[in-house]
Order: sequence, then C-alpha cells, then structure tokens
Amino acid sequence: MADPNRVNPEEDVTQEDVLGEQGIADPDAEWLDIVSRSPASRLAQPIGFSPSQASTVSESSFVSPGGIGDGGDVVDGEAGHANTSGLPVKSDLSLLQMAFAMGRLDSSDEEFDAAAELLLQTLAAQIPSAEIGLYLYVNDGELPMPRHVHQREGHRYRRPPESLVRQVRAPGASALLARNVLGDRTLATENTRGEIDVESIVLVPLHVPTPPNNHAADGMQEGTVAGRTASQFPEQTAEQMQAGRMDTANGFVHVITTARDPSLSERDLAVIVTACEIFCEACRSLSQRQELQLTLHQSRETIRRLRSQLAGRVKLLGRSDKIQQVQYQIAQVARSGASVLLRGESGTGKELVASAIHYASPRADSPMVCLNCAALSKDLLESELFGHEKGAFTGATDQKKGKFEAASGGTLMLDEIGEMNLDLQAKLLRVLEGHPFERVGGHEAIRVDVRVVAATHRDLQAMVRAGTFRQDLFYRLNVIEIVVPPLRERGRDITLLAEHFVSTFVQTMGRGPMKLTQGAMKKLLAYPWPGNVRELRNVIERAVVMAPLELRGTHEITADEIMLTRAVVNETAVDEAENPQRASAQPASGRRMEVSPSMSLAKLEREHIQNVLKSTGGNKSQTASILGIERSTLDRKLKRYAAEDAKTRS
Repeated sequence: MADPNRVNPEEDVTQEDVLGEQGIADPDAEWLDIVSRSPASRLAQPIGFSPSQASTVSESSFVSPGGIGDGGDVVDGEAGHANTSGLPVKSDLSLLQMAFAMGRLDSSDEEFDAAAELLLQTLAAQIPSAEIGLYLYVNDGELPMPRHVHQREGHRYRRPPESLVRQVRAPGASALLARNVLGDRTLATENTRGEIDVESIVLVPLHVPTPPNNHAADGMQEGTVAGRTASQFPEQTAEQMQAGRMDTANGFVHVITTARDPSLSERDLAVIVTACEIFCEACRSLSQRQELQLTLHQSRETIRRLRSQLAGRVKLLGRSDKIQQVQYQIAQVARSGASVLLRGESGTGKELVASAIHYASPRADSPMVCLNCAALSKDLLESELFGHEKGAFTGATDQKKGKFEAASGGTLMLDEIGEMNLDLQAKLLRVLEGHPFERVGGHEAIRVDVRVVAATHRDLQAMVRAGTFRQDLFYRLNVIEIVVPPLRERGRDITLLAEHFVSTFVQTMGRGPMKLTQGAMKKLLAYPWPGNVRELRNVIERAVVMAPLELRGTHEITADEIMLTRAVVNETAVDEAENPQRASAQPASGRRMEVSPSMSLAKLEREHIQNVLKSTGGNKSQTASILGIERSTLDRKLKRYAAEDAKTRS
C-alpha cells in the first residue's frame, strides 16, 4: 500500500528536493506531513470541469488512498454522490458559480480586483479556517505587499518567507502543500508575539497578465501594486501568452491555517489549485478583452479622423453663384437614390461632386468606387465592371469581382461614360434597370444595389444624334443632371482655391508658412484656366515645391513664381495673363482660335489635341496631362486619327 506521506510511490522525494538545500535552516527539523507538487503548467491551462482534466491535475499533485490521487471516485460525505472530478459536489458548484461570476466581468482595470475578490471569497467559503493572501510582482525584486488579503476576525494573515516564495516562483515551479510546520521559520513567519503558529500552508503560483496601475513600484501601499500588461514580460512569447504560460510566475496565492485550526487537506489543495486556474483564465480573458477594446477604440478614432480628412477633401470650396448652385443641387439629390449625370470640362472636379453626393447620402458608410471608362479597352472595361470567372480569357487565373459587386450598397462613379462602346452600354442599361448580370465567363446571376453617378465632358445628346451613344441609356442616366462650371467662370473662387492649395501643400510637404502676393493673385485671375481646378492645383504645387528651402518667416509667392502652362493655342491665354495691357491692344481674332459653325465637336477635339501635341514637341505624357486625360486615352485617340487618315488616303 502506498505511503500517504509520499508524493509519488515510484520516486523518493525528500524535503530538499522541494525546498532546496538553502531552504532548510535546521537539518533536524521535523519532517513535513505532506509536501505536494503540482506542475505549474497546469495552472496556465483553461480549466474545464470534465473528469479527465480534473483527474490529470489530481494524479500529478498527490497520492492518497481512496482519495483524489489514486484514480478512484471520491464520494461526497454529505450527499453520498460519486464525483469523478476529485472535488465534493458543493466545491464544484461553488467554483462553477465563481467561474460564471468572473465571466460576467467587463474589461475595465477595476474588474481585475473584482476577480481577485471573487477568488478570495470563494476560497474563504470553502476553507473557513484559512487566512489568504494574493500577491502580484511588478518586477523581480523583493516580495511586494499583498494585493488582496482575507483574514478572519481576531486573526491576522502572515506573509510567507521570501526563501519559500523564491522556490514557488522558480521556472517550472509547482503548487505546494505543507503540513505540520509549527516553528519552522523556513516555511512560515512569526506572529505579533514572535511565535510561528502556522500549522499548514498552500502556495500556488499564478501566471496572469498584471493589471495596469498608476502607483510606482517603490511607493506601494498595502492592497495596491504597480502593474504592467502581459506584453511587458520579456520571458513570455506570443505562443506562451496565447496558452497563458510563462516560465516564471508573476504572482501567487498563499493560504495558511494556524495551530488551533484544522490543517489544509488534499481536498483543500485541489480546490485552491482549481480556483486559481479559473482566476488565471479569467484574468487572461479580461486582458484580451481590454486589448480588443483598446484596438476597437483606436480603430474608431482612426475612422473618425479619416472621415474628417475625407470630409475636407470632398468639401466644395467656393462662394460664386455657380458653385453654390452645385452645392444646393448636391443637397437636394444626395438623399435620393436617383442616378446622376455630371457634365463639365475635364478638371472641373466632377469626381469631387460625386464624392460629395455619396458622403451626404444614406450610403455614406458603404463603399464608393470610381472607374474611368476611357482608361480601358472594351474587354477589360467589361471585366472591370462585371468581374470575370477563372479561365474566362487568357490571363484570368482567378475569379475576380467587378466594380458593381465591390460597390454593392454604395455608389459607383463611371467617369467618361461617353467613351463606353455600344455593346457594353446595352449590358450596363440592363443592370441599371434592376436586372441581374453575370461575370465574364460565368453563369451565376448576380444582383447588386448600387447608385450610379456618371460623368462626362462630352455632349451626350449630340452623341445620341450621331448614333454613338444609346438614347435609352442616356435617359436612364440623365435622371438628374448637374453641370459643374469651369474655373474661369467662378471669379474670385480662383484665389480662394489657390490659398487653400497653398495651405494644403505647405502642410503635407512640411514647409514653412507661405502666402500669395496681390500680384500673384491678379495673374491667377487673368488666366482662363483651360485645365480648370486640376491645372490650378498643379500650378500651386509647383510654386510651393520650387520655393526657397531656407526661409525665415512667411514666404510670399510672387507672380514670377506662378508658372502658367504654355500649351495653349497660340499661347494667347498665357500672354493675356502675363501682359494684360498688350493683350487688350491685340485684335480679338489674335486672341482666340476661330471656329467654323459647321465644325463638328469631334473635329474640334482632334485639332485641339494635335495643337497641344505639337506645342509639347510630341511629348504624349505632357500632352495627356495638359488635356486632363489618361495617357492610354490619348494613345487610343491618336491611333483612331491615324486609322481615319489611312482610310481617307486609300
């Protein structure tokens, strides 16, 4: 029959094995009744109340005939029910109640102390004759004051000796139960009368994320501790943190009984170990929830900041009558779900108007997706709009969702809608009328809820008459039409926008303060701005970039620093801006390119493109920038012109 005073019948365990040679003050000290070791790793694992888990802890903790360690059932003396967990039924219920109570705690810093109080209350109810202390370490220094203490009326709790604490906090340390320790200074400390009247002790290491606290480590008062988060323990890896394990315990629970009270039993050790497991798991859950709440708060702040920045970007600046009319129309149409057609010259800010409509609408929290129809060929545009299945065409290695699916619930802006070919216009019309669509190469019918805002610089009505744009699609898009005015018609808005761009670029580039002089403003007002707001923005950006680096005080941007684009027919517009007196003396025919009333819009566009291309010396990238179109759009137009010329010659 196994000796009940032996930790493991297969291994002789001495007092030195548990406490170490330095822990024994008197070699002739009376041998402890039980010294029990429980692997500290057990305390780091989530506790469940299944028999298999409970018996595992029990068997590794102690061996007792007919008790927890022999693998047999334990029969509760009062109820007479079999309990394979190794604990009486009342203990199980009490621990379960504690687990539920800790699970209801939120993630605030104060809830850690609430969980600790629940732990001590549960242990005090299970072991009425015990005094209990809970310790948490801020660093690896000396023993701190207990964070929480439970002591009965007329009794005082005694701290454990530091030599014993070092043993239980050592890497891989175990829970410890010792009995019959009266007078042993290596296992207990004196009372107020200088006596060591502790009869039995339990020490259980804790591996918990220490709660944050504002107290300094060297100024601790009883019941408080300067804490830190789990990430501040260098010994803890990410995997260990996930599993709740650290090599060195950062706290412990200390339970004692005195000479006049019953000694702590194996059943008490099982209760304390199980309760500590539940407490450690609850603390980890509280810490994780606190980190998640912090991350959520930071994400919300980021979203709020980005929305604030976005609101500034989509804000239409201007006090002119025409831009105020646009702002009024935006407010009118935003709340509806009607399709909107934006018309205006290139660079006037049609995409900005579309963004303002979206973010003022009920769809503001859903995505807004923009697609330039002029930047893609027919096949690629269809794939971008409606998506494609894997293998639908050469290079389609994966399934891809189209812009309609990406914008579902939100707004889809189709810029340069006039560049879309007739076949694709028919498919677009069906989707706008509420019909489902299929991805390229697919057979699944897909329905989406999307508001479409179309934009163009072309005269779609003229295109309808010419047969290059579907009449039914035009009427479907043109539910509400907003005309965005060119910059030259906005008067003093030019200087307002210029000052805004100066402030924006100074801030983003980290430059010193700058402002425009009166001469610079007059030059900006005299220029007709064929590239509209886009051109103005580029001119101001160039002025800020080229300003002297070493400046003291506010730098004034003069008229000479405003470099206007000379890619204008006959350079007349630039001459007018720089020399208004000379321009006024010239005849009107010298300042404007005369256009025959019979000239078509397509022919006028072609001549203008060829003039700009000639003025840039054949630089296509610069030409596309001046015209406010994509380089691919310019290439496509030039190829079409070349094909038309070849056909004419043939």
